[in-house]
Amino acid sequence: MTGLFAFNDENKRFYSILLSLCIPIVIQNLISTSVNIIDTVMISSLGEVSVASVGIANQYFFLFNMCLSGILGGSGMFISQFLGKDDKTNIKKVTALSILLGLLISMPFFLIALISPESVIHIFSHDAEVVRQCREYLNVIVWCYPMIAVSIGFGVCSRSIKNPALGMKCSAIAIIVNVFFNYSLILGNFGFPELGVRGAAIATVIARSVEVVLMVGYVYIYKKDYLLKFGFRHFRLMDKGFISAYYSKSMPVFLNDALWAIATVCYSVAYAMAGTSAIAASQIATTTSNFFIITAVCLAIGSSIMLGNELGSNHIDRALEYAKKLGILVAIAGFVMGMLLIAAIPVLLVIFNVTPHLEPDIRKIFTIMGIMMALRSFNTFIIVGALRSGGDTKAALIIEMGSMWFVSVPLTFAAAYLGAPIYLIVMCSFAEEIVKVVFGLPRALSKKWARNIVKDIN
Repeated sequence: MTGLFAFNDENKRFYSILLSLCIPIVIQNLISTSVNIIDTVMISSLGEVSVASVGIANQYFFLFNMCLSGILGGSGMFISQFLGKDDKTNIKKVTALSILLGLLISMPFFLIALISPESVIHIFSHDAEVVRQCREYLNVIVWCYPMIAVSIGFGVCSRSIKNPALGMKCSAIAIIVNVFFNYSLILGNFGFPELGVRGAAIATVIARSVEVVLMVGYVYIYKKDYLLKFGFRHFRLMDKGFISAYYSKSMPVFLNDALWAIATVCYSVAYAMAGTSAIAASQIATTTSNFFIITAVCLAIGSSIMLGNELGSNHIDRALEYAKKLGILVAIAGFVMGMLLIAAIPVLLVIFNVTPHLEPDIRKIFTIMGIMMALRSFNTFIIVGALRSGGDTKAALIIEMGSMWFVSVPLTFAAAYLGAPIYLIVMCSFAEEIVKVVFGLPRALSKKWARNIVKDIN
């Protein structure tokens, strides 16, 4: 602990691995979140109704993305440990299963939004204009869901084999495409028609198409011997023991992320009870908060890869020592970014063209998010970085879901039902972080999570 900033060979190795993993992950996520912010800024020029409409569609995508994240989180856990074991065949098998499951998960989300978008929209709003614009946006954006499953799948698996730069580069190119077509199609520049929210959806589909072509092209054409390149034979190699081991550890991660996403969507439903302006305020604040917390979250993601590699190599003591250092670094990063968010509030209000009647609530929401960011970051490290890296996924599921579903979700809906202002409703949603650290920290300190889960898998 005292040697966290000491200049020695062990720390040089530690920071070298951490930075090589985290910098590309941070850059990729900063780029992705920046596009969400740019989208929101461009769409905000169309008015609060448009912001609320895209915000509702984004909640639906968020649910899909978290279900996908749950599958890929389990896969990343196995690939990291298989890499430590130097087991290339099983890495290909996990990748193959990941892409297949990702595509299967994308199908129901695709079909529901395409065939019956109102069934999604009416959960949040019955405002006729919000429903119209959101339907228009969803009918286009859903076409990129299967592509997202493939590109994110290869991206997550690539960073688990210590190649996060692949996802970063493909995302960077896709983002440039997205911003260009956003500017062209939302506002009608460069001779393109002015399509409003539909233009934003078209821009995203074009960008995601470019991203998946680049990703698959790299894996199967450019890098012919790439570690993740799988074929049909790898599906045939998946025996009962492999599937059972994958299922037992990955299913809690999937349930965790899916239920976490549903709970987060429930928060948005509670916010919507305060009106269309409240939806717009929470959309602006949440999108911006995600930008500021990225550094800490990416440190937690990088931590899970580092710890997984060490556990898969049977370096248990080194994994535990790394976990102590990483927990401190994640908390520090969260605190710094939280303070920066609070300091940036005046600038953010100008950037988002916040109207005078929204300004007081958004100021308070930003302040709450900034204050809670260090704790939220540390909890992310405990769940994602530590517990999941060693396959302690059931404990992670119980701690995270218990905090949300038995504490913060009921509190948030109670506040909304009682007519509390939006900033107090948001504050109630953060109650989970306090409960989570009370139960999560002792579990992390118990060291029960630090296990090699691939030692007996052939």
